[in-house]
Amino acid sequence: MLRLVFIPIVLLMGCAGPGSNIFNFIPQKSYSEYLVEFNSCTGKGTLKSKGSLKGKFPFSFRSQRDSTFLEFSDPIGRKALLVWISNNSITARNLIDNKQYQYDEVTELLPVLKVLEPRDITQVIWGAQPNFKEKFKAIPQPLRDNIVLDFHKKNIPDEKQALVGMHYYEENAKNSIEIDIGVRKRNKEFLNMKKVWRLLKY
Repeated sequence: MLRLVFIPIVLLMGCAGPGSNIFNFIPQKSYSEYLVEFNSCTGKGTLKSKGSLKGKFPFSFRSQRDSTFLEFSDPIGRKALLVWISNNSITARNLIDNKQYQYDEVTELLPVLKVLEPRDITQVIWGAQPNFKEKFKAIPQPLRDNIVLDFHKKNIPDEKQALVGMHYYEENAKNSIEIDIGVRKRNKEFLNMKKVWRLLKY
């Protein structure tokens, strides 16, 4: 059931793959600039996946500084997966099977982490472009040539031409992941992240 895992992986205007350039799009604000102005970020989105991961899963998110919490529901509306992202790690809990997953187990199901670091996902949640150029260049050429990573912008409530989505495709493995953020709100208020962190504990 871990196939419900988020693939926060995320979202700009650009493309990684043969003959393409993923580093041209520049967002209106950087992640650090958002952190000066706001203390937290909340919202909702949808994950669509094909290949080894199949389905369409709505999720909500709460983020504060370098910590992000995502809550995924299965197709019939049950809370199915909780994901906690910190600066350099990801922890997930499958609520249906009552099973905890650590970083290595999660990355096996989230191939986009071949290109993005956990902190990059948080930056996308906030609507900022992560700098993953060096990690992408470090990927072996044969694999790099089979990866496509597109980031998207669109108008959402309270934000025009926001960075809201990502499509990851790995041709050899036929894995496809699409993230779409429908609602995002940056807040002056702080969140109680300890409360949601306790949800990941048995």
